[in-house]
Amino acid sequence: MKLRTYLRRPLLAALFAALPALAPAQEPATPATPPAGEASTEDADVESLGKAAARFVAAFNAKDAATIAGLFLPEGEMIGRDGETYQGREAIEARYKEIFEGEDVPQVALEASSVHLVAPGVAIEEGVVHFTVSDSEPVKSISYTATQVKQADGSWLIASTRDQLEVTPPSEHLKPLGGLVGEWTYEGDDGVRTEFAMDLDDSGNFLLGDAVATDEDGDIQTTSVRIGWNPATSSLFWWTFDSDGGNATGQWTRSGDGWLIRTSGITADAETNAATQKLSFDGEDTIVWSSTDRVLDGEHLPDIEVRFVRRAPDPDADPLAGTPEEPETK
Repeated sequence: MKLRTYLRRPLLAALFAALPALAPAQEPATPATPPAGEASTEDADVESLGKAAARFVAAFNAKDAATIAGLFLPEGEMIGRDGETYQGREAIEARYKEIFEGEDVPQVALEASSVHLVAPGVAIEEGVVHFTVSDSEPVKSISYTATQVKQADGSWLIASTRDQLEVTPPSEHLKPLGGLVGEWTYEGDDGVRTEFAMDLDDSGNFLLGDAVATDEDGDIQTTSVRIGWNPATSSLFWWTFDSDGGNATGQWTRSGDGWLIRTSGITADAETNAATQKLSFDGEDTIVWSSTDRVLDGEHLPDIEVRFVRRAPDPDADPLAGTPEEPETK
């Protein structure tokens, strides 16, 4: 039997110790088939644990700290990923009140992977807690373990919960950059025209882009771009490679309604370069891209700002049609 609890999509940040929905790791071996219409003890326990999980989800999404605390044993504890421990119902209630008084309080959903009935009246649960603030923000996912103890009335109370690892898929981290998908154009006063297109790769874990810059003499430079989640820095990161042989990397950090990108790299001539860049959106169809603190081979360069405009699709183009063939000449 598997019981999964999906009650509303998740919300934000790693919360402390969330009560999971439950699912046995495998079908429990029962020594005898119960009489018709009578559920096995294991099935009844799983059903009761699932109801406890549903009560947690409902209480959290209603910002009801007192009800959440009541789901723990009087001496129960919850332990965050940083090791901070909250012991007893009073401390647990106070912690959840603090969370619910903050900004951007997430909604929560639980996805259980397993429950082990390790002894009569004792269950150890494992699963993932999801937190979400809005459809445009990443759904953060934290794995957990929880130990529950069966009460005389058949209900279960939490003895201890511990948050484990963040298991948010890389694709979720890219959500805030979804506005970059599309085709964009910039035409400068100096005769330089830049066009770039960006889209998700097949895995959904990276944004891939190609930029083509053409100067007034018709010389062309192309740059390939890859943006994705970098586990080493726990941040979005980009890697760029230009057709001359240069490359650069940089960490992306949220800044107000935009992003700061601290980029460094090397040219094909082995000259080091660095810049602090900022990307923001002016509506849905304009990207404002500024670059400051620009240094090339030790020389400081002037700041620049460009505005890319979304390129509208060609209304006369048939997206299903291939390249037209040249007419035959006789």
